[in-house]
Amino acid sequence: MKRRATAEPEAAKVPGTYAKGRTRASDILDAAVTVLIEHGYTNLSLRRVAEEAGLRLGNLQHYFPSKDALVQAMLDRVIEAYLARLAKIRSRGLDPEAEFREIVRTIFTDLNTRRTTVFFPELWSLANHDPQVAAYMERMYARYREVLEASIIRLNPALDTAQTKRLALFVSASIEGHTMFVGHRKAWRPQTPELLALATSSFLWLVRSGHRPEDALTAPPRTRRRVA
Repeated sequence: MKRRATAEPEAAKVPGTYAKGRTRASDILDAAVTVLIEHGYTNLSLRRVAEEAGLRLGNLQHYFPSKDALVQAMLDRVIEAYLARLAKIRSRGLDPEAEFREIVRTIFTDLNTRRTTVFFPELWSLANHDPQVAAYMERMYARYREVLEASIIRLNPALDTAQTKRLALFVSASIEGHTMFVGHRKAWRPQTPELLALATSSFLWLVRSGHRPEDALTAPPRTRRRVA
């Protein structure tokens, strides 16, 4: 019996006018996620997804006529689920630091799940070989970083746009980089709480300090005092 990926709590809109069509499209996207997780990006094809979904290829193409269309819809659906979770955090009326901490905690601890541990690295691999997928992923991550940017500017309203975007990118990349270390069945997974605390305190310092890397690059070198 084929394993089917669990549907996201808040699914994005998918093709199909009627409820049955939307359900079928949603099932296809579930099947695409399952193929990616269980069989890897090299096996992500319309034919393989149709097989996983129990459909004929022609029926699947009624909803997603090309692999590009399927991947784009899959990424939209995935990011909508994450954005919905982050929106709930932001709607709780937390103070700026508490909100930022909760956003970072939510994203960081999600790395522990098997789904995230496998799904995103497979997407990164696919993007390395497909410029169109790379463009879709950049758009997906940009939407996620917008949430980080909004939270960062609440912590330090004095930051300019360039600083805010750079910090959001750094926070995002720093968290994502832990996937292969604290992910499902990874060696450092038991130390997730300690690494999360270290990451959060580092992010907070960077945001509050307003540190500009370009200032460090243009500053004159510091001379060391010679010990007699």
